[in-house]
Amino acid sequence: MDEQIRKFVYRIRGRLREQQVVSNLVNWSACGLLAADVISLASLVVPFYYAVFSAAVIVALLFAAGAVIGICKTPKPMQAALQADAKGYKEKISTAYFLIGREDAFSRLQKKDALQVMEGFAVRKEFPVRLPGKRLALLAVLALVFALTIQVDTPARKEARTKHRVGQEAKEDIARLEKVEKQIAEHKDISSKEAEMLKEQLKQAGEEIKEADTLAELKKAEERIAKKLEMAAGRMENETLSEIAQQGAKEAEDAAAGREEELAKAAKEAMEQAENGSKKDKEKACESLEALADQTENEALEDAAASYRDSDYAQNEYKNAQKKLENALNGDGVQPGDKQEYAQGGNEQQGEQNPSGNPGEGNGGANGQGGSGNGSGEQGQSTGSGWNKGSKEGGEGPGRTDESITVPEGEVGSDDNLTGKANSSGNRETGKTNQSSAWSGSKVNYGKVSGAYKEKAYKKVEGSNYPVKLKDRIKNYFDGLN
Repeated sequence: MDEQIRKFVYRIRGRLREQQVVSNLVNWSACGLLAADVISLASLVVPFYYAVFSAAVIVALLFAAGAVIGICKTPKPMQAALQADAKGYKEKISTAYFLIGREDAFSRLQKKDALQVMEGFAVRKEFPVRLPGKRLALLAVLALVFALTIQVDTPARKEARTKHRVGQEAKEDIARLEKVEKQIAEHKDISSKEAEMLKEQLKQAGEEIKEADTLAELKKAEERIAKKLEMAAGRMENETLSEIAQQGAKEAEDAAAGREEELAKAAKEAMEQAENGSKKDKEKACESLEALADQTENEALEDAAASYRDSDYAQNEYKNAQKKLENALNGDGVQPGDKQEYAQGGNEQQGEQNPSGNPGEGNGGANGQGGSGNGSGEQGQSTGSGWNKGSKEGGEGPGRTDESITVPEGEVGSDDNLTGKANSSGNRETGKTNQSSAWSGSKVNYGKVSGAYKEKAYKKVEGSNYPVKLKDRIKNYFDGLN
């Protein structure tokens, strides 16, 4: 009899535990979803990249807490027996449970009477496990609010994604700076003064990177770091330290160019996938376009991505975004698969129109098209990145070709600088260096020699250790001398 009584009481206890667990799961899950809704709604106006993740974790934790608390609230066996007696059985079940182990005549009679009650006791009916309807309705509403709000995209959420991406890239930049600092520490032959100077540069560089909020700001910070490290390398007396600084400058410069290349490639692939893809593919395409627009500060591309998203991914807006992306890749941004080289497309350069209407007299056109032949009536077909790249008979355009200048009648030395200082009378004395010579000159047409000068400048720039950006600026300067 004792074992039968114990099993019955534990059955009651198990049923009561189920009631507690279900009730607590519903209550604590509602609390979790309410917190998730608050976080999700807040993330609509406050940049918080991990809003959805945090909300999901909170819901899961509170759901688990509800289960644990429900189990912990399971009544003890005697309490379960008393709750069973409360159904109208006048403490027969609790008394029988209390008398377990006793074999006197009175105890046996009490337990026998309790067993008769237990045989007719409908546990499931007396202790039903019901889901509270109102609380379940509230739970459904809270879940629906969360599901809808996480789908809404706002400027704050866009900013959060951007900051997260910038943060990830910044970590890589800082890791590169730490690598440079580690290299300095490994070389014991470096003077402490020069080493400390470079370490200070690296510290400032790290602070600049941490302050960047957009990819464009991060790119500019990387370019400034590259320039500072390159200048520092030029001032270093220690050759090893100079090489370390130069390598750091190159890595900082490559970081921006490499990221732009990767973003361009990702945007192109995402747009191709989005054309006939799912809504998720289209959302990914918009994010890729926005990331590339942020990196390159291309407002047209950013507006195209926003219009595509706002139109609920209409086909006409897809074509517009695709066209803007192609323009960025072919003219305004880096070419995929071509690091550090920027295309000079038709959006950036427009060739001058021939005012006379005669063939063979126009300047080079867009996209690096060469100049047309002057007087031959035949347009040059060669292509290139600069000016005067047409056929070998081609001359310069009409911009300054009528101007005459004086040029030397011989080869000029490698050092074109003259130096001098003011004397006591205030006049400046000048003299020839040992590497330069004075030559008699003759007047010639500007257009006949500017191309040759530019070619010489190109060769010197290509043979130098200037950063790629600086080389491009120098070339652009000579391209404009027409």
